[in-house]
Amino acid sequence: MRAHLRFLILDGFDPDTGELALRVAFQAGSDPGLDLIRLHLHLGRPGNPLDPLSRELRTHVQMPVPPLWEHGLKTCIHAIEEELAGPEGRSALRYLWVRTQLLHPAEAAKSTPNHAVARQVEILRDWANRLDQEGQALRAAEVLDRLLLLAPKDVASLAYLASFFRAQGMAEEMAAVAERWIKAEPGRLEARLRHGEALLRLGRAQEARAAFEAVLKAQPVHLLAHLGMAQALGLVGGNPFPHLDAAQELDPAATASVLRETFDYRLLVPPAGDRVHGLEALPALLGVSGAEVQDYLQFLGLPMTGPEGAVRESELARWAGVMNRYALLPGGLHWSAPTPRHLPELA
Repeated sequence: MRAHLRFLILDGFDPDTGELALRVAFQAGSDPGLDLIRLHLHLGRPGNPLDPLSRELRTHVQMPVPPLWEHGLKTCIHAIEEELAGPEGRSALRYLWVRTQLLHPAEAAKSTPNHAVARQVEILRDWANRLDQEGQALRAAEVLDRLLLLAPKDVASLAYLASFFRAQGMAEEMAAVAERWIKAEPGRLEARLRHGEALLRLGRAQEARAAFEAVLKAQPVHLLAHLGMAQALGLVGGNPFPHLDAAQELDPAATASVLRETFDYRLLVPPAGDRVHGLEALPALLGVSGAEVQDYLQFLGLPMTGPEGAVRESELARWAGVMNRYALLPGGLHWSAPTPRHLPELA
């Protein structure tokens, strides 16, 4: 089956080298995924600047350059050349608009050149929605990132990108987008939740605590905010139990799932003089078998952050307390901290 051209998107222009970067997305036969051709057009050189594109299309999809692409690219190149001739022609900021240009191979209404900015925003949004529906979340996120160059406070795009970065585990990007989302929509609790989550992933627990506090002031019975606040407090050595108790009352099953699967029982700054216990000591301390200890480490979040794979007592106590308080194990742990032989402050 013949390849099918989907779109051409410009990735930017370098005024120092005269290179116009672009990508062509196409589908090879019946494969639903998108293949990409990346190339650079060289402006200011002899000959037709579209020749590299013509060669790549003939090689990969056995097709000529669609007339709409040729017209759209010539329009963009003409605009770039006019910018280059101006007094600030070497400023890269003058060419941010290039990244917002996307061309459909056959429909001018689905291409951004020659449309007003407001219409370009909607064209890019339509493309992002279509790509998302096709399961192309990464491509949809790229398009929305371009859309934000035209409409920096577009809350729908900011919300999508926050969720996308969350799913990808990209905490820094998620935090940056969430900050923009909060500024664009200060009353949106989901934006503050996403910001708090990102800050937790970055180890910025005190800042995350402030984000979750803002949510709880507006909505005191918010499950995710209570869980987030408990996590932030736990990481800095505070008391997470009031917020875990509140979450338990709101949704016992969801709270138990979080505590078993994703809650982080570490302390970012362990207390001075904190004792450590080797793995061989844990069965006797907890009243369980060695195999059960391995399960706790692998599947239930028991942290092992001490030297040489040991478990810190402060973290063990917190973990065991949560397991027992919320009955997360088939049988309770017989845990009590051993009596120290020496008091650290008197040693």
